[in-house]
Amino acid sequence: MTSQSPEMPFWDHLEELRWRLIKSISAILMGAVITYNYADIIMYWLINPTESLSIDLNLQVLKITSMFTVKLSVALFGGMILGLPVILYQFWRFISPAFEDKYDVAVISTVLFSSAFFLLGMSFAYFVIIPFSLAFFTSLTVETIDVAYNFTLEGYLMYILWLIFGCGLLFQLPVISIFFTKIGILTPAFLREYRKFAVVVFLILGAVLTPPDPVSQILIVVPLIILYEFSILISKLFKPKDSLV
Repeated sequence: MTSQSPEMPFWDHLEELRWRLIKSISAILMGAVITYNYADIIMYWLINPTESLSIDLNLQVLKITSMFTVKLSVALFGGMILGLPVILYQFWRFISPAFEDKYDVAVISTVLFSSAFFLLGMSFAYFVIIPFSLAFFTSLTVETIDVAYNFTLEGYLMYILWLIFGCGLLFQLPVISIFFTKIGILTPAFLREYRKFAVVVFLILGAVLTPPDPVSQILIVVPLIILYEFSILISKLFKPKDSLV
C-alpha cells in the first residue's frame, strides 16, 4: 500500500494506519515464532546473571502449564524485539508525510538509529542493571531469620524481561527527541531548561534500581545523563529551520 499524503481523507488515513498495524503485528508474530524455537537458549542466558550471586537461588515452577506460559512470554518479548525495526519503519512511514523530509533514506536511517539505541539499552540492562539489582535485592535478608530464595521461574523471567525491555525503551530518548523536535514540541532550550529535573529523575532511578552505594548509582546515572545531553544535540540538529531556539 502506498504511503499516505497530507491531502488524504480521514478514512484513508485510518485504512493506512490499519495496514501499518497489520504489518507490525505480523512482524511481532513472526519474531515470536522464531524466538519460541530458541526459548531454552534464551532462558539460559536470562538466568545466567544469577550464577554470580552469593546465595543459593532455586528457580521453580508451581503449575503444570508454567513452562509453556514462560516460553510463550519469552517468545512474545522476543517477537517485539525482533519485530522492532519493522514496527519503527511502519511508524515513521505513517508520520513522515507530515514532515518536510519524506525520503526513504531518512526513514531507514531513523529506524537503524532507533534499533541501535534499543540494543544499547538492552545491553546496558543485562550487563549493568540486572547484576546490581539482583545482588541488592537478594542481600536484604536478616541474620535472625533463615530465608531461602525460591523464586518462580515465571516471576524471575518477567522481572528480567521487563528490565531489559524497559531500558531499551528508555534509551529511545534521542529518537523521541527527534520526533517531538520535528513536530515543534521540544526545543534545545526546553531540554536545557529542564536538565536539572531530568538529573533528579535519573538519580531516583539509580537509587531504586541499584544498591545504595555511590559507585552503583553512578553506573546508572552517568549513561542516562550522557543520553540526555545527546538528545539536546539531536534536538539542535533536527529543529525546524525557522526555529530561533
